[in-house]
Amino acid sequence: MKKKTLSILSLCIALFAAFALVGCGGSASGGGSAPKSESKEKVPVAKKTDFIWFKVEMPEGVGVSDSAGKNADRVQLTFPEDENASADRFIPVWKKALTAEESHADQAEKKGDTFQWKDGGSVEYNGRTWLVGTYEDNSGITTLLFTDVEPGSIYVLISNFDLHMKEAEALLNSIEFPDDMAEAVSEAREVEISSIEIK
Repeated sequence: MKKKTLSILSLCIALFAAFALVGCGGSASGGGSAPKSESKEKVPVAKKTDFIWFKVEMPEGVGVSDSAGKNADRVQLTFPEDENASADRFIPVWKKALTAEESHADQAEKKGDTFQWKDGGSVEYNGRTWLVGTYEDNSGITTLLFTDVEPGSIYVLISNFDLHMKEAEALLNSIEFPDDMAEAVSEAREVEISSIEIK
């Protein structure tokens, strides 16, 4: 009888130890060291809104406007309104026949002395080089950034960049363009902005 009680007691202690070991992340298989975790914690993948001719992460507070046209090739992004209830914008524009340098020179000529055009050199966002220019009018300072795509170039017009630097830089650091811009823009002309899922 004593042997049976001792056996049962030993079994209970062994089971308790096994459960405690498993509960602490160990292994009850009795084989030395605990196994390494096979699946590392996955970093969440940033979700980008796909406007067909560009993809971008939408920071909090940035909206979408169809005021320039209902189709995706005319999409404009809006920054949160300021105290004057003015919604500044982030407007990408594709120039099929101009390189970034040519488009920059074209805008410099158009804005010229009337709007106090200033060449801002170049900056880099997300591994992409952008030429910079600014001009001033009654709505404030507008920044234009120019980069090459295939074919042509893109410029992004940003109203009052300094007031929306956090959102503007988040957009510039996440924006992607397709390999064939002509094909993508052609497709975007057939898709209504309202049908695009904003992420």
